[in-house]
Amino acid sequence: MKNIIIIFTIFIFSSSLTLSQLYQSTYAQQQQQEIPFRENNSISDRPILREYDFIVIGAGPGGCVVANRLSENQNWSVLLLEAGQDESVYTDIPAAVLFLKTTDYNWGYFAEPAKNGCFGFKNNRCPWLKGKGMGGSSITNAMFYTRGKKEDYDQIAALGNDGWAYNEVLPYFLKSENNSIPEYQNSLFHSQKGNLHIERVRYHSPRVDKFIEAGGELGLKKNIDYTIDPEYGVSRLQVTTLNGRRVSASKAFIHPAKNRQNLHVAILSKVTRIIIDPNTKKTIGVEFIKKGKNRTVYSKKEVILSAGSINSPQLLMLSGIGPKDHLKHHGIPVIQDLPVGKTLLEHYGTAIKFEVNQTGPVITQATLSDKHLFEEWSKYGRGLLTAPAGADGFGYIRTPSGKGVELIFAPISDEPNMFIIGTVLLQPDARGSVTLKNKNPLDPPIMSYGYYDNNTTDLDDNIYALKYAVKLVEETQAFKDIAAKLSPKPYPKCEHLPFKSDDYWACISQHLTKTWHHQCSTCRMGDVVNNKLQVIGIQGLRVVDSSILPVIPHGHIYAPSLMIGEKGADMIRRFWSK
Repeated sequence: MKNIIIIFTIFIFSSSLTLSQLYQSTYAQQQQQEIPFRENNSISDRPILREYDFIVIGAGPGGCVVANRLSENQNWSVLLLEAGQDESVYTDIPAAVLFLKTTDYNWGYFAEPAKNGCFGFKNNRCPWLKGKGMGGSSITNAMFYTRGKKEDYDQIAALGNDGWAYNEVLPYFLKSENNSIPEYQNSLFHSQKGNLHIERVRYHSPRVDKFIEAGGELGLKKNIDYTIDPEYGVSRLQVTTLNGRRVSASKAFIHPAKNRQNLHVAILSKVTRIIIDPNTKKTIGVEFIKKGKNRTVYSKKEVILSAGSINSPQLLMLSGIGPKDHLKHHGIPVIQDLPVGKTLLEHYGTAIKFEVNQTGPVITQATLSDKHLFEEWSKYGRGLLTAPAGADGFGYIRTPSGKGVELIFAPISDEPNMFIIGTVLLQPDARGSVTLKNKNPLDPPIMSYGYYDNNTTDLDDNIYALKYAVKLVEETQAFKDIAAKLSPKPYPKCEHLPFKSDDYWACISQHLTKTWHHQCSTCRMGDVVNNKLQVIGIQGLRVVDSSILPVIPHGHIYAPSLMIGEKGADMIRRFWSK
């Protein structure tokens, strides 16, 4: 990491460099001189073997956990293939979240044009930030640690998926968790023994205290542990950082295992197809591209697909597993007819700005290049740069329809007298899909999502949540003390409507549609994989990532993905240890 630190140090002393230029120089330096860990453990030129016991596709949360746990058995060889690059100091800074979308750490996906949402984006296409690199989306997410509700997992089990009820998955949440928050040290719902470190945001803004006080004034429970019950409450955030630095899945699970000689990590390795014998339906290996060359590697036991809710269904379909009519349309021989990519679930909502009569810190490119702030973060793990996307508060409410909504409170924005509240529809009725554009594995798939479609409650729910956010700020003494109010400047595309009216909020919702990057359910359990995560009808192939969830949790996806990785790895180990 020495070269990257030098580059970053040069950056913070030069006001002429932008964050984008920092990234480009960091990336170029990484390409010129590999860091030993980045490839093939500590032997940078060790060739990829012809055969491994297990091949793991994708170094996202699920893949990193599986690679770590399987390689604990020294008798098993494990290859982890990742299409992206390694992390850098740049991805370690929580406040840099807002700018990661401009880098190669993002796949750069866009959803298809929406009929009833994303009007504020070009061609009505919402951008979908998905992480590309060691750690997957855990190097681009906002690091919020949430699990969802007990009922989410009980519902998964009730759908016929034995072993996935809350009491059965809770041990796997605890297995990965290392929570240092003082008030949770004796909780049966938290652990201090896992790989993933969790702490409070290390920059504590006075504005988040106002948010919690205001929630209490409206009858919400203050300082709840939302990992147990995200219901009618407010709290500061629990985040996946250690001393103010991002803890990605790679940091948590691959770095501790990097010296294992039976674990081979290969970055910049784009998998293009899973090889399956069409007669026996047995998985043989994978094809991938590395350094411009097509390569093949074989599996003796299993291939574990952990490429995420967009790329996992894409790879299955490219490999002959998916809806037969769709595969035939693209000239792909059908090996197994399964509803891959049919049911995409996602959280979405809106973010709005509020004014306050006092100035505060901001997060901009200039902030990230501030010498004092960088030193405060790098030396002491504190300060403004530890605030992920400027956020440090959660609230949970229910709409008249009975649906849950999360409120994200960001006391720090890009303007000194502003803060932001975002709405997250936790139980949206909207549905989507992932399909193939063609059979070229280098082309992105087609991602469709029906924001506010089909006269469901989603739009009414978001309107209610936005009005609640305004009430929280404008009708509580806590925020009146700092003269906080909704920004009086209407959104230009909605200024023809009465300000703050339901029609105005509907217009805001449909123009400023915010997807929260929690896609799941595209390889859903019960339809595409069984409760052991084995692809139905195929030998030696499992999917271990958020795409297997048949129900979207009342929470963000990082922690559930790690849980899936822990549980999936446990099932694989049991199967092959018989």
